[in-house]
Amino acid sequence: MRIAMLQMDVAEGDKERNIRHGFDLLEEAASSADVLVMPELWTIGYNFHDFKNRVTRVNDGLLDRLSSFAAYHHVTLEAGTLPIEKEGIVKNTGLLFGPDGRIQAHYSKRHLFYGYLEAQLMAPGTHLMDTAIGGVRTGMAVCYEFYFPKMWRKMAKAGTTLVLAPASWPRVHLSQWDVLTRARAIENGMCICAVNMVGTYHGVQLGGHSRFIDPVGNLEVEGDLEEHIYYANYDEVKYKNLGKQLAVIRLEKEIGQ
Repeated sequence: MRIAMLQMDVAEGDKERNIRHGFDLLEEAASSADVLVMPELWTIGYNFHDFKNRVTRVNDGLLDRLSSFAAYHHVTLEAGTLPIEKEGIVKNTGLLFGPDGRIQAHYSKRHLFYGYLEAQLMAPGTHLMDTAIGGVRTGMAVCYEFYFPKMWRKMAKAGTTLVLAPASWPRVHLSQWDVLTRARAIENGMCICAVNMVGTYHGVQLGGHSRFIDPVGNLEVEGDLEEHIYYANYDEVKYKNLGKQLAVIRLEKEIGQ
């Protein structure tokens, strides 16, 4: 399974430009991958100015365009996250469109960031995501949630072997990005596909360095600070067997404690 990671340069607050640019990148990647993954809040660039006018609504056309794109190219599309409003409540939500264009699964960020306006303007999700992409048990986490190991452990215990993780992680905290992304992979014997943005928001430079990490913490792919589409190959047999071996070791350790 070949995964395209769209490390996108997002213009702060310019929703229409970001949507156009996002689809340009999707078109470029679609012929070279089975699964496409976008970053967190790529339509607004983690900028909450004039937020109510920039949220995504079911009837505004964007979700239909994403659905049609996935179906036309026959790809699985994890559309990063979007500020989706439903019945007056906005959540930071990732949608997974299957190759038939239908929404196969969704996940709303459960741990919202309190350092900016995210936690004030959006409501947290309540459930983990558990789905299969090409037979691979797949979950999702978003950016700040790398700081919460319990949710990753729950996914691992449920059999998840691949986690898609859209992010808007700042450059100033890249050292934590490096440590936390590797730690979550190693602790749980899973692959992590972490897709970050580049550009700036609210005067903060985003950190890029999107990465695909194997179950022992090796960086199979790592980005830089520029916009790129990176490609990773998920070796189902290799990673699944390795994850099982690590899970047995962890279980034995937990029993021993």
